Amino acid sequence: MSLRVRLLVVIGIALAVLWSGAAAWMLRDLDRSLQTTLDERLAMSARMVSALLTRSALSEAGSPIRDRGSLIVPGNEAMACQVRTLRGEIVATTRDPARTPWQGGDLGYQMVWLDGERWRTYTLRAGNFYITTADRLDERALLRRRTALAAGIPFLIAGFGGLAALWVGVGRALSPLRELQRKLGNRRPDELEPLQTQAVPPELGPLVRSLNGLLDRVAQSIQRERNFTNDAAHELRTPLTAIDTHLQVARLTQGEDAARALQDAATGVARMRSTLDQLLVLARLEGRASFEDGERITARDALDRALATQGAEFNERLLISMQDVRDRPLDIPATMAVVALRNLIDNALKYSPMEEPVEIEVLGRDDVTIYRIRDRGAGMSDDELAMATQRFWRREHGMAGVGLGLTLVKVIVERFSGGISLQRNPAGGLLAELTLRHVRA
Repeated sequence: MSLRVRLLVVIGIALAVLWSGAAAWMLRDLDRSLQTTLDERLAMSARMVSALLTRSALSEAGSPIRDRGSLIVPGNEAMACQVRTLRGEIVATTRDPARTPWQGGDLGYQMVWLDGERWRTYTLRAGNFYITTADRLDERALLRRRTALAAGIPFLIAGFGGLAALWVGVGRALSPLRELQRKLGNRRPDELEPLQTQAVPPELGPLVRSLNGLLDRVAQSIQRERNFTNDAAHELRTPLTAIDTHLQVARLTQGEDAARALQDAATGVARMRSTLDQLLVLARLEGRASFEDGERITARDALDRALATQGAEFNERLLISMQDVRDRPLDIPATMAVVALRNLIDNALKYSPMEEPVEIEVLGRDDVTIYRIRDRGAGMSDDELAMATQRFWRREHGMAGVGLGLTLVKVIVERFSGGISLQRNPAGGLLAELTLRHVRA
């Protein structure tokens, strides 16, 4: 069901209920007033006849009228009037003498059947006479139907006219929505510019802003896919070329040279796999993919898992100290905490001389855990520190790695409300400080 039809149905039903209630109340009140007016007319007619009777010769004993018998006055078939004595003698009537006269002496209003017809009567005593006036009820019913029809037709006209006006008005009111539909329908798949909001009605403003937000997210998603494709094409071309070269050397040589070439090819494959893994994790982080698996990890466990990936010869170079480390879980998926720590430790070990230790200090606070990782390498200048977390930036291109380690750490802490800072170590080298929040109690 279209929005236009739905609005018409809902508003039409509401108007129909309201107008029907108002019409029913009005017709009920009108019918009551009509019956009261007709009854008062009967009573007024009887009083008028009574007044005339008391002033005429009919009220005198031995009057010519009484001597001559009943007075027949032609009248309307729907109305009647009768004057009779206390003994039941008809003095005057508007009914045909052949028809049955009214009998009885009950005063006031009554409902009576006479000659197969139902009448509404009013009887009044005036001296020695009973004066009865009457209306035929089928005539009253006809009058009621005509009155109801005369009063109901305007309601019907107003109701259907209102629905027609509502149909036209709703159609015009929805024209901005149809215009918005037309604009979206005519857009090219690659046209992601935001919609204009200046001429949009206030009711459509939130919808247009939501659509603009969706278009912006789609544009960012497409840009991330392009970045991933470009990065993968750029970073994997060199390892693939090197692997191909090493394999060709292995085919053309024998002995130690062939073994060395195969080993270099295996190293290139491992580097390419590591690059792909980092690119995929980075794409998932920037794409807001969910990493929640229900597992929470403490600060101590996160460090243990990160160290488990290092070789024994590297772990011997690590000096670890812990102060007030809490057992509360970290507010970050376990895999992301381990990735961030492992990348920082790998960088420190890679850029620090083999004979120099790498210090890892873990500090517990009420709401956070702070990891401080110090190396004894060459350190970085201010410009290098500013560029260190940029994608694919490496201080020395001859060094191993693709320049995604610190980028991943930065994206992880931004995604999960942590923090990362890089600064020169006063004792030489680099100090990396990673801050991870605890789960709120």
